[in-house]
Amino acid sequence: MKPLGDSNTHKIYLAFLWHQHQPYYKDLKTGQAILPWARLHATKDYYDMAAILEEFPKIRLTINLVPSLLAQLEDYAQNRCTDPWLEKTLLPAKTLSPKDQCWILENFFFCNWDTKIFPNPRYSQLFEKRGKYVSKNELERIRTYFSPQDFLDLQVWFNLAWMDPLWQEKEPLISHLYKKGRDFSEGEKIMLIEKQKEICKLTIDKHKELWEKGQIELSTTPYYHPILPLLCDTDSAQMAMPGSMQPRKRFQHPEDAQQQIEKAVNYFEKIFGKKPIGMWPSEGSVSEEMIPLLENAGIEWAATDEAILFNSLKLPRGGSPNLKKEMAYQPFWAPQKLGEKKLQLVFRDHGLSDAIGFVYARTEPKKAVDDFLHRLVKILDNWHEDRPPLVPIILDGENCWEHYMNDGLDFLRILYQSLSDHPQIETTTIGNYINKFPAKQSLEKLWAGSWINADFSIWIGQHEDNRAWELVSEARDFLGEYARQHPEKSNDPNLISAWESLYIAEGSDWCWWYGDQNSTAHDEVFDQLFRNHLKNVYSFLNVDPPEKLNIAIKGKEQKRQYLPPVDFIYPKIDGLITNYYEWRSGGIYQILTSGGAMHQAENFLNAIYYGFDLENLYLRLDSKIPFNKNELDLSEIKIKISFLDPPNQELQIEWSPKEIEHNLQPQQVKAIFLNAKGETTQISNIAAKKIVELSIPFSYLGAKPDEPIEFSLTIIKNGLQIERWPHQSTILFRRPTETFHLEHWTV
Repeated sequence: MKPLGDSNTHKIYLAFLWHQHQPYYKDLKTGQAILPWARLHATKDYYDMAAILEEFPKIRLTINLVPSLLAQLEDYAQNRCTDPWLEKTLLPAKTLSPKDQCWILENFFFCNWDTKIFPNPRYSQLFEKRGKYVSKNELERIRTYFSPQDFLDLQVWFNLAWMDPLWQEKEPLISHLYKKGRDFSEGEKIMLIEKQKEICKLTIDKHKELWEKGQIELSTTPYYHPILPLLCDTDSAQMAMPGSMQPRKRFQHPEDAQQQIEKAVNYFEKIFGKKPIGMWPSEGSVSEEMIPLLENAGIEWAATDEAILFNSLKLPRGGSPNLKKEMAYQPFWAPQKLGEKKLQLVFRDHGLSDAIGFVYARTEPKKAVDDFLHRLVKILDNWHEDRPPLVPIILDGENCWEHYMNDGLDFLRILYQSLSDHPQIETTTIGNYINKFPAKQSLEKLWAGSWINADFSIWIGQHEDNRAWELVSEARDFLGEYARQHPEKSNDPNLISAWESLYIAEGSDWCWWYGDQNSTAHDEVFDQLFRNHLKNVYSFLNVDPPEKLNIAIKGKEQKRQYLPPVDFIYPKIDGLITNYYEWRSGGIYQILTSGGAMHQAENFLNAIYYGFDLENLYLRLDSKIPFNKNELDLSEIKIKISFLDPPNQELQIEWSPKEIEHNLQPQQVKAIFLNAKGETTQISNIAAKKIVELSIPFSYLGAKPDEPIEFSLTIIKNGLQIERWPHQSTILFRRPTETFHLEHWTV
């Protein structure tokens, strides 16, 4: 190693970039966040990751803040947003309904048990009382064992456990609650929630203060955290994933990528008083197509992973260590078509960054820091450049700490103090380094990929991912066409909200959970929220969202009794159960319980039967109360059968207005078929007595033998949708061929 001296060439410049991000949980229509993590990470991570630097004035680093996260923190601080966990917390414990009690017992232990529950005796006691692994059915019994004080203590502890240890040291209320430990009051609970909202505001204020002082640099990410290369062109995935399965329709909207970038930069200027010059593109994702978009927005540097550099230079990732140091620990100019140098790229040290993110949580803090420093100073071995190496350490600034004891506070204090005292290491912001030591070399080509495996396989390529992209593409086409046809509405708040909903759906977080690489206890929630954002694109403009947006992508809908057809059927369309065998060979979707929050406690329908012969589709609907019972006012009810394949067709069943009560004549039913061209045809073969039976010629649908037919059914009462079946899927079959009955024949 070179001897120490005064020259900058004898030290390492260490550039931390802590990336702070949460998905956009808020539904723009309802104003409610569907999950609480933006609020809870504010009290556990976002404030203290900045505030701790006041203890270490020599430390300089970069914090990357995603604008959509900051917007959510602003909403909480200004009481413009709530979430189910917050709402359940604020309910007085003595007034909790049995349903509320079950919900709290199911959801108020969502945290790392080892670091948040077990170290706190009262929280641990409540956890053991509930049980580690319990079914929803068991909660009804278990809740009776909990007193109102138990529930009040649980309401407090769930929120208190998400308070960083730094708050225990500096905030009297938090210190008091931790010391008290149990038997909390409703007043103390309210004060804790008010402190949470205050911290959401303080988080933004503290980052602004430290940026103005020069101790930190703030960088940003495109507003709703989209994968920019895929917004520019989904085909960019082919560079790293040649031959991979792609969405049926190519998504190519660089103007959306530009909008996401400009919204982020402008929001930063509004909140912090100046624009950022640096960016961590979502998931470190880069491509050549996005470079001019960053430059046009005034971005001077962007960061990604070292594997992107090695692929761009066609170097093996496990190649010569010396070559790696010389190439990776310096900035490069991004490729320029016109030869003008504008944007510099820096590349994260993959191993050291992942050591903090995934390894050191299981190690004693001092030992972990010693290992980190040992690996760091080895970089100076055989360093032959005439300027010091830049070592970027880039990782999430929130998620890893819940796996560390004491929320990582002990590790960070030892790390920052050791770096402050180290003669060979100087911490820096990325902006300061590239200003002092600008890039010398330019990349001729830039590999299109992310920090994960240098590709985009997390976000595109699998069936669920591609399905999500197809839905986004359809919503984008609809919205673009609407805007072109209504130029006078460019400033209409509803149109603006529709665009905003689309940009939210373009975020990376939804496809992170699609496919088989990642999963969470809230898969179904993420899936529903993604589709809600897309539904809002249409509903803000008073257009009914496509039926396909009611279908789950993740495929975790509650299973019900579902049997497909096994032979042709030839039912008599009379509205009665003529005989047992009439529908026996058909398919059935049995509605056992109501499903999802949109449904009423009592379902209107009991079952959907379907079947066919060679020329007709037959449908039978069974209701809980027979259709010919006089107490039903069927004029309030409309049944809509939506066909997704062949697409854009539907059948509407409705009844005539109800006559006076003493008139025992059944209400008259009619069925209207609407094809994809907007043409209507009245279905003559329908009867509604005890049950509803009807037939639809396959010729109406335009489906040929062996082609798919896919549909769902909704119940509308007085204009409001009250049921949908199947809840988040469809009934799917193929128009039968002449040999269908032979394919299912058994001895």
